[in-house]
Amino acid sequence: MAGYRGIAERLKTAEEKVMALAEATADELPAINATRGERATAALLSFVTGDLFGVSVERALAERGRRTAGTLSIVSAIRSTPTNFYNTFESTGGEEEPSKARWLALRIASLLADPQVRATLADKQNVEVRIEEKEEDGKRHIHVSFVDKDGHELLNAPWKAGMRLKPRWAEGETVKLIKEVASLVEAISSGSRPLAVLNEEAWKRAVEAVNKTKEIIKKTAKAVAIGALPTDAVLHPGFEKVYGSSSYLSQTFTYWALTEGRIDLGGVYPSEEGLKATWYVEGEHMKTVGKILSRGRAAFNELLKRRVDLKTALDEIKINDELKAALEKTAGEFWNRVEELLTLWREAEKNGDKKAIDSLGKYLRILLPLAYTVEAYKAGELSGEEATLAVVFAVLYDGSVYKDEIQIYIGGPEKEKRPIMTRDHFAIFWLWALRELGLKPNVVYKGRDVHYIVFRNAELNELLKALVPALPTLYELRDALAEFADAFRVVTNEVIKAKYGVDWAYDVKTENFFKKLNKIIAMVEAYLRKNIAIEKGRLDTNGSYPKTVIRFKLDREVVAHIHTYWTGNKLLARFKGSRENVKRLASIIRALSGEVGIKTMNTGRNVKLTTDGIIAIRHDGWLKAVRGFVDELYSKKLIDEKRYEKLVRDIEAGPNTVKFAGVEFSVNYTNKGIQVDCHWSSEASKNAAVSALKAKGLEGGKHFTVREYGGYEIRITEEAYAKALEALTQGRLKEREHYTVDGKRHVIRVKEEHKDAVVNALKARGLEEGRDFTVESNKIYAIHITYDGLREIQRMALKGDIEAERFIRELKDVLSRRHGQSAVNKLITIITPAREEGVIDLPLPVHDDRSNLIAHVVDLRYEFVKGDQPVSQCIGKDCRLRIIVEYEMQGEKRELKIEWHWIKKEKKKGETVITYYYTMAWLTVKDDVEAAVLKALTGKEAKRRQVYLLANELKALRRFKALKDAIDQWRED
Repeated sequence: MAGYRGIAERLKTAEEKVMALAEATADELPAINATRGERATAALLSFVTGDLFGVSVERALAERGRRTAGTLSIVSAIRSTPTNFYNTFESTGGEEEPSKARWLALRIASLLADPQVRATLADKQNVEVRIEEKEEDGKRHIHVSFVDKDGHELLNAPWKAGMRLKPRWAEGETVKLIKEVASLVEAISSGSRPLAVLNEEAWKRAVEAVNKTKEIIKKTAKAVAIGALPTDAVLHPGFEKVYGSSSYLSQTFTYWALTEGRIDLGGVYPSEEGLKATWYVEGEHMKTVGKILSRGRAAFNELLKRRVDLKTALDEIKINDELKAALEKTAGEFWNRVEELLTLWREAEKNGDKKAIDSLGKYLRILLPLAYTVEAYKAGELSGEEATLAVVFAVLYDGSVYKDEIQIYIGGPEKEKRPIMTRDHFAIFWLWALRELGLKPNVVYKGRDVHYIVFRNAELNELLKALVPALPTLYELRDALAEFADAFRVVTNEVIKAKYGVDWAYDVKTENFFKKLNKIIAMVEAYLRKNIAIEKGRLDTNGSYPKTVIRFKLDREVVAHIHTYWTGNKLLARFKGSRENVKRLASIIRALSGEVGIKTMNTGRNVKLTTDGIIAIRHDGWLKAVRGFVDELYSKKLIDEKRYEKLVRDIEAGPNTVKFAGVEFSVNYTNKGIQVDCHWSSEASKNAAVSALKAKGLEGGKHFTVREYGGYEIRITEEAYAKALEALTQGRLKEREHYTVDGKRHVIRVKEEHKDAVVNALKARGLEEGRDFTVESNKIYAIHITYDGLREIQRMALKGDIEAERFIRELKDVLSRRHGQSAVNKLITIITPAREEGVIDLPLPVHDDRSNLIAHVVDLRYEFVKGDQPVSQCIGKDCRLRIIVEYEMQGEKRELKIEWHWIKKEKKKGETVITYYYTMAWLTVKDDVEAAVLKALTGKEAKRRQVYLLANELKALRRFKALKDAIDQWRED
């Protein structure tokens, strides 16, 4: 038990609970009052320190005496286990250090928690886990296989058993799903036609998104290549080839900056994150790569001649004495090692030994791109934006992004026993290059296999500031990948469901590359919101409309501006300029939470915002500037009081729009109820919106409806106008019944059913289409989200769909701001059936107001309370229900308690006093995280203050498996 005690202590888990759970008999389990987290920890402790799948695991997982034995029974416990459980095993020491069984157990746990494996095992019964040790090619391997009752091998995952367990590959029925995905990826990357079973609309959108991604990668090829070569690519300079591989499909797309070619599947292997695919692209390197290498070689030779002092790169960087001494020593001998490297290179070239040149690729791929970057940046060939973007790609490939920190990993040369250079050499050269680019990190520290270069605090802010000009490019890449992810999820789900009967889809948005890209964008957005200053210029009454200019400043420097007008009936903000300036302005507005329309013009591009777009930007500085403009208009009597008051209300209340599946809807509350609609004048735009909604899982006719109205306009030349009217009046057609006339504009308007008759009448009189008249559609298409649709989106939100959760939250917000609590109550009434149906399992993700994941609810438990003491059960109005919420943030576990009471109320009705009871809970919310947890559980908006919960919030809690029966029992009693 010493092993239990030591690990339990380090995990801050009650030692007695762990030991009691592991040693208890089935009869004793109901008496042990342990959290789900404690049970999960105890299960995994017994799992890794004792016999795999031993009886102690089953006991630890048993809930209140109800046994949950079986392969899938540990999945929810694994998902509820604190993160630091896994971290603790990374550094476990002592005389009872767990054996390789520990590592094997953790990998099995990861496989069971993998969505793909869970989907494959979901409908299987009596799955057996077999663990075998085999001798293969003189080496020891451990095979873990999952076999169903009919003997089908669902998954076989072997590991090589050396100092650690190293994953080899995975095979079996589960792997067939990924191979099916691979055939779809190959078709997309090679331009093949889709299979007959595919959703052709979703396939088309996926192909278009991949092509869009290719175009973005082409435009940023230099930055991508500079970031990829020193971190993630394998370079074969002798044969002018490059190889890029990744577990992330989204990352593999970016390798098209290095080489053209299709994306292939290298294999599938088990990992700490579940099953992983290896995607790769290989081929002759692009011209951009060749240029970087050749120019990098020249720059590197020049640096060698000057013997640049690399020690200066360590100035003002936090670093421990041991590592600093090592790096200073390395800096001193750096150029000697470079001479050795270049001598070998020249000899290999002289001898025509391409293999020898290739063997140097592990050094050249790091040193040459960095040398080129510095030289090109100083010469003005590489902009500061491109240089910073290259650093960001290096982070995306081989680094980490945290809330207040960005790291780059610096490793050593791969598979080299006696290397010419080590990670110390690479680290000092990286530090020098970053400093030359004006990007100074503030911390360097040594890890097990890599050095970490870290940006924090002021240095991080400088990096984020340098990234602001690159924000349009980051947005373009993220949007294209997100568009592909949505479409590809639909395609893969349909194919795999049809072929294997498994409800699973490949989701690019869960890949770490995509998540890191999102995090970096969020950090730049947060930097902009915090640091940008917005100033309004003077009122200008010259010209057609009164106007002002609103300027955006960073560090007192104007980075963008936009002119704002009053047209007589609406506000209008407009900027016309080069593509680069328009994109910069659009990205700044987007970062400030606004939506902007960018229209292509003959002379460049144009940003245009009407009143709704202007008030959608909810930044205090912007709203203050807009309000100041409106106040000036009113003070100069350029706007009447009624319009002024409406504009002020709109500025304060914000927009009436929400977005779902990339489609923007307007929200209104009338005597018809809640109206969520969007309108299109283009059939192509309408079709794109319908496809996007279907791709998210909404069903046309049930969850949304499409209606079209309007007709056609027949525009007649001035010379033919009289003859056209004569043709219509002499025929059987009647004005107002078949057509209407706009005499000022020489336009005849007709409905679709009368268009042909009117056109034929004109032609019969000798008028020619195209010469004397034209026919143009003026149809309007309206998409309406039905109440069934709102409920379906609520179901998606309950399943963890971030976009759906944001839609419901913003819909409530719009209704509250513009129409008051009665409109919010109506929405709650509409979606409550969806919130109450079924039950939700844990863990439950918790997001803040900007949809950032900040915590997980990992355990919900309850106890009945009478007086001051918890009791096993109680009845009566003095019986209280206490709900204990356990949530985890950044590895730390916290609790939130909600105690429900029966509240007595007496109401006099005539001579009779009626007594009734209602449920209520009250608690003090201490911080924003507690407020977010409460909202995730109940939907209740809360701030740091005392909060009161009523019947609706109790109903919301009833959705959770752990609480449903207890709430029903308490209310019935």
